[in-house]
Amino acid sequence: MNPLTAAEIRARYLKFFEQNGHKVLASDSLVPANDPTLLFTGAGMNQFKDMFLGKGTLPWQRITTAQKCLRVPDLDNVGFTARHHTFFEMLGNFSFGDYFKKECIAWEWAFFTEVCGIPAERMVVTIYRDDDEAFDIWTQHVGLAADRVFRFGEKENFWPAEAPSKGPNGPCGPCSEIYYDARPGTPYPDRSGLESLPTDRFTEIGNCVFTQFDRQPDGTLKPLPQKNIDVGLGLERIAAVLQGAKNNFETELFRPYLEHLGARTGVAYGKDDQRDIRMRRIADHIRAITFCIADGALPSNEGRGYVVRKILRRAARDGYELGLQRPFLCDMVDLVGKLMGDHYAEVRENAGQCRAVIRAEEENFLTVYRQGMARLDEWLATAVRPGASRGSPHQPTAGSGEFAFQLHDTYGFPIDITQKVMEERGHRLDEDGFEAAMEAQRQRARASMATSDAVFTASIAVKLREAGVRATTFVGYQDLHAETLLQAVVGEGDVLLPRAEQGAKVVLVAVTTPFYAQGGGQVGDRGRLRTPTGEAEIANTTALDGIHLHRATVVRGHVEPGQPCTLEVDGPARRATERNHTATHLLHAALKKVLGDHVSQAGSEVAPERLRFDYTQPEKPTPEQLQRVEDEVNQQVLLASDVQARVQPLDAARAAGFMALFGEKYGDQVRTLQVGEFSRELCGGTHVRNSGNIGPFRIVGETAVAAGTRRLEAVTGTAALELARQERAWLQQLATSLKVPVAKVSDRVKELADELKQTRRDLEKALAPDLDVELAQLLAVTSQKDGVHSFVHERPGLQPKDAQELLKRAQQASEPLVGVLLSPSGDEVHVAVVVSPSLHDRVRAGELVKSLAAVLGGGGGGRPEFAQGKGKDGSRLAEARAAAVAALRAAGVAG
Repeated sequence: MNPLTAAEIRARYLKFFEQNGHKVLASDSLVPANDPTLLFTGAGMNQFKDMFLGKGTLPWQRITTAQKCLRVPDLDNVGFTARHHTFFEMLGNFSFGDYFKKECIAWEWAFFTEVCGIPAERMVVTIYRDDDEAFDIWTQHVGLAADRVFRFGEKENFWPAEAPSKGPNGPCGPCSEIYYDARPGTPYPDRSGLESLPTDRFTEIGNCVFTQFDRQPDGTLKPLPQKNIDVGLGLERIAAVLQGAKNNFETELFRPYLEHLGARTGVAYGKDDQRDIRMRRIADHIRAITFCIADGALPSNEGRGYVVRKILRRAARDGYELGLQRPFLCDMVDLVGKLMGDHYAEVRENAGQCRAVIRAEEENFLTVYRQGMARLDEWLATAVRPGASRGSPHQPTAGSGEFAFQLHDTYGFPIDITQKVMEERGHRLDEDGFEAAMEAQRQRARASMATSDAVFTASIAVKLREAGVRATTFVGYQDLHAETLLQAVVGEGDVLLPRAEQGAKVVLVAVTTPFYAQGGGQVGDRGRLRTPTGEAEIANTTALDGIHLHRATVVRGHVEPGQPCTLEVDGPARRATERNHTATHLLHAALKKVLGDHVSQAGSEVAPERLRFDYTQPEKPTPEQLQRVEDEVNQQVLLASDVQARVQPLDAARAAGFMALFGEKYGDQVRTLQVGEFSRELCGGTHVRNSGNIGPFRIVGETAVAAGTRRLEAVTGTAALELARQERAWLQQLATSLKVPVAKVSDRVKELADELKQTRRDLEKALAPDLDVELAQLLAVTSQKDGVHSFVHERPGLQPKDAQELLKRAQQASEPLVGVLLSPSGDEVHVAVVVSPSLHDRVRAGELVKSLAAVLGGGGGGRPEFAQGKGKDGSRLAEARAAAVAALRAAGVAG
């Protein structure tokens, strides 16, 4: 066989199908556009759903792609098996009502045998049990022996799996899979009771889905008028086959990562099985997180961001267990770019922000890791130990499985460490409970990735096109007013209406519009639509598949399709938005100039009232840096540079230095925006014609939104002037109150702050207890039993820090000691407990504080040796004191 590289396989595949009449299209983003049913793109067909329905607008019936994909249902298998991945590439060829099974099967076979050079005798195929057409093509047209064609049921060879019996309704069909045989010439497995091919011998390298049926609600399979082809080939698996690698990770796609980790850790790959698993997992995960972040999916605590953070933390944890105590994943981003950047330019173009985001997440991981240990300590302090001798419990600790899963899932906390710590403290992990929680999570993940009824649900754009609605012509770059025709009125439930009366909330579609549709961070325009019979107030404008959707309320009369209409954008709001949008471009360039080239846009919102700009930056910028950024933007405003917009090919724009934005997807032709020589970006939004039109620029807020991502908020123009006017009024009011000139306000405030600080010090000193006296009083009430000292003492008004110091001194004076200090203050009671280490098998401070604080209507906890809490019901102080005495007696440390 020809040991082709992955890049050569990809290129030859696309060229082969291009030569056979297919249009080569770029990979879709990992973040699906206009598809709320998916967190990530998981297959090549995802971006062509409307085409499979026969309602798409693409001009081609044959398409081929190399699609980047992400799937997470089998996340826990990554690294353990030869072929499981989170991120992978799917080579695909598609037919929308053009060729079908005969051409498809012949082409896939030709690609594998003629282009890749895989010997025919090294492959077998599977088909759906009833698909005699596919069987005949494989045996008669291709010439495959009948014993190399395996028939399986709907779970293995139908898409969606088990669709005939379980659904979902809609387009579906049988599939034929192509397998590489690792042991040709040996007897094939016995077909009796065989439901799938054994994976230790056969590797699936391609799947041809023949979408030929429309499943009905009654379960019948109705033939589709348009039959489609959906082929998916796993690039990583093909590379492993052609390169003779025993698993995907030993191909040139992954080997450089393993070599890098071996050099970094000092232990080469292949020396230790457990270390190898971690290295393989890191090699997979660094590809996944780099591509996700490059496509704009940033780590967070919800949605796809949660998935990215989870994958990243698992990789960081693996590195930690390999001995990498400092950030290391961020240093592997350039390796991803080196290996993948020729075909996927985004991983090179966005390398700076990928590194910054990943580094911040890694640094945060150590904190999270410590938090996980703290949570484990806290849980163990209150957990009830099983009834067995300490150190060897026979029964699992109640709730330990579920808690261990929470640590594992939320913090990425290693289960083996959880188990070890539990055993050391006299507990036993409920492994069955942990596995049950893990399996429930896997089921949720599989359900989220499974094909749902919504997969082939027609969008509102499809319904509009079916009704004859044309794509909208946008004239808003030049005009804010248009005389046009109302094409459609859409009501609730996406129902097309013949008429909408006053008060109705509707979506309006016109032939031409000056309204900008929300996109690229810019909010949609608002304004008015008027017809001869009524008027509607437009609150927002969006777009889908080239159709502008004006979301409106009918405020007078009625409106109906076919009427002539006047569309008028809210001029002042649009002009304010334009000022803020151009200022956003200047802000982006200024941040790069002041903070560094690693800065990249991670999100934005441009509205009339203000602008919000999220950007990649590992640490908080200093006030001086923010002032420099603000000054840079205002300097560009004062230069009054022309703002030039033009449409040009994407490659030409990139070559000219125009910046593609983080996570955005672009077509072959793009709109570029240049502000003087300071800023060059790809942008389809609306802007001022001269930077001087922006007016004053003011930064009004700076915060962190995620690890490695920060947010700036700013105002421009009249909003900035109004802010300055308000601040001047506030400053004058303050000067009047302080009875000083405005210029002296700062000095006077500092004087007052110093006076207040000194007064507080004097007061604290006057009220501070004499701890020597307090200790003497405490020791006077301390009792002793069998060599153990104990006390339950009330001391009103004692501050928590003083209580902690007092208990520390008491323990030094009376060892071993169990001491309980109750300090009422108003309606609250502070509780503090100290327990010497030798007494932890009888009393734990955290457990005792928790129970006493509960008596007082509050809470608390801590370590076995010291804990604090607070109760909110001071009327139950005597009850709490009695409970403390009873607890010490029950533990045998007090009489």
